[in-house]
Amino acid sequence: MSPLRQRYFIIISYVGLLILGLGGILLIPLVSLFFSPSDIKYLNSFLIPSLAAIVGGFFLWRGFRSRVEVPPLTAPDAALIVTFVWIAAVILGALPFILSQILSPLDAIFESMSGWTTTGLTMVNPDKIPSLFLFWRSLMQFVGGAGLAVIMLSAIVGSLGPGVYEAEARSDHLVPHVMHTARMIIKIYLAYYIVGVGLYFLAGMNFFDSLNQAMSGLATGGFSTHSENIAYWNNLSIEAVSLLLMLLGTTNFATHHVLLSSRGRKGFRDTELKLMSWLIIVVTPLIAFSLFKTILGNLGDSFRKGLFQVVSALSGTGYSTTTLNNWSEFSLFLLIILMIVEGGTGSTAGGIKLYRAAIIIKSIWWWIKKQFYPPSVVIQRAIWRRGERLEVQDKHIQAVTGFIGLYLLTYLVGVLIFLGSGFSLRQSLFEFASAIGTVGLSLGITRPDMPVTAKVAEIFGMWLGRLEFIAIFHAFIRIGRDLKVGRNRRGKE
Repeated sequence: MSPLRQRYFIIISYVGLLILGLGGILLIPLVSLFFSPSDIKYLNSFLIPSLAAIVGGFFLWRGFRSRVEVPPLTAPDAALIVTFVWIAAVILGALPFILSQILSPLDAIFESMSGWTTTGLTMVNPDKIPSLFLFWRSLMQFVGGAGLAVIMLSAIVGSLGPGVYEAEARSDHLVPHVMHTARMIIKIYLAYYIVGVGLYFLAGMNFFDSLNQAMSGLATGGFSTHSENIAYWNNLSIEAVSLLLMLLGTTNFATHHVLLSSRGRKGFRDTELKLMSWLIIVVTPLIAFSLFKTILGNLGDSFRKGLFQVVSALSGTGYSTTTLNNWSEFSLFLLIILMIVEGGTGSTAGGIKLYRAAIIIKSIWWWIKKQFYPPSVVIQRAIWRRGERLEVQDKHIQAVTGFIGLYLLTYLVGVLIFLGSGFSLRQSLFEFASAIGTVGLSLGITRPDMPVTAKVAEIFGMWLGRLEFIAIFHAFIRIGRDLKVGRNRRGKE
């Protein structure tokens, strides 16, 4: 067997193993039958795709498993695995909606992609679907927030680890060994979730809603068990718990580790935390004042709603306590900026990330300082990350500017597609910023009757935004290159 074919066998084997794990995840929502026994009629909608994933995954894993020792998987190999597993996850996540005839195939794919990518844009009315499917939506966001790779790596050892971890838009290791990092993330994540469920229950939610909202809030997902979202409860305590979970979810897990360890004081120096704090402090009064002048007329309510939506947009959660349709262009523009910048690297959020935004802002400042100093003067370029002082090199700045340029270019393409689909500039800028940033806030135009072109654009925007482009590009470039190599080899033969 050729080395190329051998490597693809290994890739397929790992994909099969992860699909097998997805089959097990599909069975978890069945615990919600305890809360709503009448949903038992939808049992096969989950059992059939679960069984297919378990059986199919097992045969792929065992059938293509290598019998010989192979070199460690490369970054493109890991990108292929992550890309294939995410495609499988989206299809499997959509099948319960399709088999139960709750959604059309395209809308089911949209809902599944929104769930796994922790976006929160939806094609369903939560008030009109069974509890079993509400739980499944929340669970997709919870697992997708931690990361499919992280979830699976918590039980997998081997050369697969580092590449897959980084291919899923995670680069910060909590500890030197990637498997230990994955398991530590799961422990932190589950601990926060348990606390979140308890706080929601104490704040006045019933137990089922608490289970769902804690999953969605910590994952910065935004799915809710009610169509009015967090506004349904109109409860200040519930809003406070939601703010806490959103901030926890959007903070880098490496920073959590530093804050919870003996190096806790160093964690507060983190550049991402500082930038996030400043954005909240500066933008909240601006939006609150705008709401006070244009809609609410009450300063207390204006700050309450303004703060919640600022944190929701900046964290990439998409929870809402008010409709955004009557907000001014000024306020919506500020939310768009927050949705583009968004949360911390290595968190459950999407977007450009605070780390990259901080690098760009500081690079501009360093360049300005350089203009006023003699050429011989060396400008110190450093930021605080993971409790340590990080020297910023030219390669860091180039990587950041390259990613931001690609992100904004993709954003503009998406906006053009929305404009071509008949939406206004205001709607197009806001809605696609929410999709590609995996946020979930909406002006109400994302719904089942929206044009197919815009719906497909949001599906790809959510996918690209969650995996940060690179893994997907790596995968398709790798496939194209290997196909070319295979053709050349066959031609020579």
